[in-house]
Amino acid sequence: MKNKKELRLRWPFRILIVLIGVVIVVSAYYPIRSIYKLCMHNYSFDTSLKVYKDGNYSYLMNREYNKLTDLYYGSKDYKKENMDYYMKLNFIEKDNYLANVNKLLEKGYSVDDINIIYSKLSDKFIDRLTKEYIFDIIKYIEIDYFKEENYERYLKYFNGNYQKTVLYVNIGLDKEWYQDPNTVNEFSTTILVNKFNKLKDGFEVPEIVSISKDFSDGETYLTKEAADAFENMARDAKKEGYDIWANSAYRDYDRQQRLWDYYLKQYGKAYNEKYVARPGFSEHETGLAVDIKSLHNSIFKNSKEYKWVLNNGYKYGFIHRYPSTKVDITGISTESWHFRYVGVDIATYIYKNNLCYEEYYAMFLDK
Repeated sequence: MKNKKELRLRWPFRILIVLIGVVIVVSAYYPIRSIYKLCMHNYSFDTSLKVYKDGNYSYLMNREYNKLTDLYYGSKDYKKENMDYYMKLNFIEKDNYLANVNKLLEKGYSVDDINIIYSKLSDKFIDRLTKEYIFDIIKYIEIDYFKEENYERYLKYFNGNYQKTVLYVNIGLDKEWYQDPNTVNEFSTTILVNKFNKLKDGFEVPEIVSISKDFSDGETYLTKEAADAFENMARDAKKEGYDIWANSAYRDYDRQQRLWDYYLKQYGKAYNEKYVARPGFSEHETGLAVDIKSLHNSIFKNSKEYKWVLNNGYKYGFIHRYPSTKVDITGISTESWHFRYVGVDIATYIYKNNLCYEEYYAMFLDK
């Protein structure tokens, strides 16, 4: 009888043990299954474990695998509440990336802002943004030719238009003429020489050739590429009944100095600043600029040749360098006769978009 009683007591106990075991197995099944599925979804075991503990299993399983999640969960700076933002980031492998992202989010920058910020700005500037919210920084850095090093100058110069502010400051219009000019060290057909860009001392222009006597006095020089283009232009113009002549082209530094001194003595500084470039700051010293005259009219602007070159010069790579509508940018009063060789593609773009060379250079070449 005693054995039967003991037996009756053991069965409930055994059932309890079984139930507990079932509960344990069932309880373990779902975490193990979830972690397994995350691993099969290409996440690492450590990440899968952390994801399950965070309660983000469904969040990630309903999305395509994102390898960045492994990096986020492995970072000491990971914050669960920012996971939605992290998943939209263009991850960049940089020290303190996630910590800085957290700070930028706290400051009020959006994920889109952060992606742009990291694509355009240096670590030093980003560090500044983690400490202060600059409400219009995105308006600046979305401009293709934005320069971080000019940011403080943009703020001082701001004229109500972000794009023009960036463009004009990059050109140098926030400074006085000839103040702290950039130095042009090497020759190219696209170099910019003006009141903010000076040729280095002893600057040399390669392969200067004389323009054909059919279209000049034979003692007028340009670079070979520019001279060939000018002769082709003059030749085609002649076929259409227009006679253009290279009146002046390449000048070395000493000759430009003599011209500056002469006009300074004759007309004064104000005249020179409008019409004569200082030596070292003249396009004529590059072998790419040519002053054109008509053989039929002593005033080039009033000639039929002027209109022809104005409307056809770009086809040969020449631009009207100092148009009347761009004096505030070029710093030179309009010169109907002064044309500059930049190549057909650039000249065509400038002509069709009504730009001066300073604008084109700042927008596309000086980046």
